[in-house]
Amino acid sequence: MRKDVIYYLWLQCVFGVNNIAFKNGMSFFNTAEFFYNASEYDYKICDCFTPNIIKKLMNKDLSKARKILNDCGRLGYDIIAYNDELFSDKLRAISAPPVLLYVKGKMPKLDGKLSVAMVGSRNATSQGLNAANDFAFSFAESGATVVSGGAFGVDTASHRAVLNAYGTTISVLGCGIDVGYPMENIPMYEKIAENGAVVSEFPPGYPPIAKNFPLRNRIICGLSDCTLIVQAGEKSGALITANDAIKEGRKLFSIPGSIFFRENKGSNELLRLGYSAAIEPNDILNWYDTKKNNLNYFAKIDYNEKVEKICKPIFVEDSVDSTSDFAIEESKPEEKPIKKIPTDVSEASKKVFMVLSDEPVTTDYISAKTGMPIHELLSALTELEIFGYIESVVGGKYIAKG
Repeated sequence: MRKDVIYYLWLQCVFGVNNIAFKNGMSFFNTAEFFYNASEYDYKICDCFTPNIIKKLMNKDLSKARKILNDCGRLGYDIIAYNDELFSDKLRAISAPPVLLYVKGKMPKLDGKLSVAMVGSRNATSQGLNAANDFAFSFAESGATVVSGGAFGVDTASHRAVLNAYGTTISVLGCGIDVGYPMENIPMYEKIAENGAVVSEFPPGYPPIAKNFPLRNRIICGLSDCTLIVQAGEKSGALITANDAIKEGRKLFSIPGSIFFRENKGSNELLRLGYSAAIEPNDILNWYDTKKNNLNYFAKIDYNEKVEKICKPIFVEDSVDSTSDFAIEESKPEEKPIKKIPTDVSEASKKVFMVLSDEPVTTDYISAKTGMPIHELLSALTELEIFGYIESVVGGKYIAKG
């Protein structure tokens, strides 16, 4: 474990999760140790942080970081920090990468090798589970790494298929690794760690809070070259991962399903919007390796370039854009008045539009300003985007068009 990991643990205590300010700061300070030793003046001239973040950065107490480090040592967990080689360029390139990952097992080297995110419904049909099994098994046999979230249904079927093929899989949890949620999958996590890794950005002992599972989906997407939606209903949480793939410009595939089953409505909608269909595993494998038939040498991708051209988001009721309990809140930009109010949208959409300006804001900020529940807010945002009054930008934020 690297000597400066204590400073990365300190940074995680400062920034929490899903905070783009961390990545901006790292581009300025380069290392966590420089970050730690910087002065208040340095933080201010960096022009990356709110006053609240600067206040936290000026607290140089490492006791909380040392406790987490001791817990990881006791439990036998590794810590892979932002600048580590095993952190992967893929993950480092997303809008809000984690400060670090806690790892049980051995983190595979992902750069230069295909990794595929496989996600889908917790209540998948037998056809969905069979599809997950067949695709994951083929990916593992071909040498690709399968990344999923360890949930019941499609996630579990994908992980187990890779284990049956003696391949490599990564399970990304929305809680501390030692918590092992869901408990029924703890034996599976033990098997995964033998040849792959169980990872989390949440420290040991952190409980499985519902809002953190959508946040971890960006890591599932970030560790992968592409995302495959195996089966998803209209409001499936798997569509949150699809949104992450769209926002980060990663290739998105979906397996077609019968139009007579509601379990396929979300995954079929992706196809209707123009994202790629995967009828068989080779539809994905051939996308990355059409010549050498060796996934260790597939064409190198610049992860800082957006490869997905279609940018129509899929919204689901439980989609969130927030930070965990140990993260700090971002400062809220001031709204600028918008003179022209649209007349061809709902009253709820008008209310949302009045909050927006040319300054990007999160759904949490809009919800706080309008008092609207998240499902109603997302519906309004969708309507406004369809009519061309607003657009989504990097980081899952929204601006009004001029």
